[in-house]
Amino acid sequence: MYRQNFVAITLVITTIFVTSTVITSQGQYVAVQGQQPNASQFSANLTGDLTFPPTVTNATGTAEFTVVGDGNTMRYNIDTKNIDKVNDVYVSASSGGRYVDLVQLRSGVNEGVTGPISGTLVEDNFTASDFTGRLNIDQMSDLLKLILDGNAYVKVLTTDAPLGKIVGKITPNLPS
Repeated sequence: MYRQNFVAITLVITTIFVTSTVITSQGQYVAVQGQQPNASQFSANLTGDLTFPPTVTNATGTAEFTVVGDGNTMRYNIDTKNIDKVNDVYVSASSGGRYVDLVQLRSGVNEGVTGPISGTLVEDNFTASDFTGRLNIDQMSDLLKLILDGNAYVKVLTTDAPLGKIVGKITPNLPS
C-alpha cells in the first residue's frame, strides 16, 4: 500500500514539473525545463469552423506567435489563403460564445481593406501597451494564461464577415 501511494504521488509531482510554466510576480513568463509544450511558441489554424456563426469558406490560415526578449513582447505572423477584403485582425478571448478583442494586429481603418491574399497578411510585434484593456488583461502574462487555459483566439474579419471570416484557437506548440 505504501509503495503504491509513493508511486502515485511521484507520478503526480513529476507530471506537474514536466508540464509546468511559471509566471513570475513581475509578469514575466518563464519556462520550466523539461516541459511538454514549447513555452514561448504558439500557433493557430484558422478556418470558418470557430466563427460565430460557423462559416463555410475556402479561406484558411495559420498564425504563429513567439514570446521574445524579456517575455514582455510577442512576435506574430499571420498567413492566409483564399481570403479577400480583410479589415481587421485581432487576438481575442472567449470561454464559449462571444469573443472579446484583446489586441488589434491589423486595422482596416489605418491600413485600408486588402485585396485577395494568399500569403502573409500581417506580421509584427506587440506588447502589453497594445492591449485594449478589456477583461483586465494588462500584462503579457495575462494573455499567456489565457492561451494556456485554451481561451485565446485569432480572428480575421472581412467586409462580408465583420464578426470573423476565419478564426483559430491559439495553442502552445509541441517541441519538434
